[in-house]
Amino acid sequence: MQCPPPFELPAASEPRETREFVYELKFYVAEHSAAPLLHWVRSQLSPDPHGTGAHGDSYRVSSIYFDTASHDVLARHGSFARSKYRVRRYGDSPEVYLERKTRGAYRVFKRRSAMPAGALPELLAVEPMRGWSGYWFHRRLLARRLSAVMRVDYQRIARIGQSSYGPLRVTLDEALTAAPVSELAFPPGSGGVALSRGGLILELKFGQGVPALFKTLIREFTPRLAGISKYRLAAQALGLAPEVAAALPAGALAGPAAAGPADLEPPAALASLAALAPAAC
Repeated sequence: MQCPPPFELPAASEPRETREFVYELKFYVAEHSAAPLLHWVRSQLSPDPHGTGAHGDSYRVSSIYFDTASHDVLARHGSFARSKYRVRRYGDSPEVYLERKTRGAYRVFKRRSAMPAGALPELLAVEPMRGWSGYWFHRRLLARRLSAVMRVDYQRIARIGQSSYGPLRVTLDEALTAAPVSELAFPPGSGGVALSRGGLILELKFGQGVPALFKTLIREFTPRLAGISKYRLAAQALGLAPEVAAALPAGALAGPAAAGPADLEPPAALASLAALAPAAC
């Protein structure tokens, strides 16, 4: 079998970054499986170059999510079902990222722009200003009548590697918290309501072919493939639009008994993976 040329992800330091569609699969990892899975992942993959901590692979992520006054993003009304708008900050960086994340059939497309955190108030203006990196994002916020509704914080462990089709990435998110926001800023500390309850969110990211390493991970540790949304989990925990949240699947991090209908146990998860893309070389 002849493999296609590997794909490359744009450098994160570019002022405006548009990423091609890549596969992004989310799994729920129960608390009792977290430690052995993490040990295995660290033995197989390299630490993210931006990571810190004892293993050089950990960093804090903070995201401010946007929605309409009637919570169309949460309710997944029309085109609001496919895209989320957020501002993301890593650790205490003076820089933030404006992001639009569009999802479809396990594939994600991200558009993002970097800007100084001190420039965030520009997004509150009644008219978008041309000539700055946040123009496209501000324009979309106004067109879709989006405003900041909550902040989600968590600790991320990230490992990277290479397959025949190109780069691959594994992340494990823990210690998730959520809080409503009253301003477009990232004040010190996270606080808020705890979401994770000891479980982890595992994300496998790759392009084109399913890496053999990921198939091995699923067979060995049997995580549950689940339609997990951090925004949805946070909305339910905070009591945001309860009439809307009540109609959504329960958050997977509440435990196995609260799993949503999108959850798949192996070998069903492996069968689902095989249907997505050909096996990597």
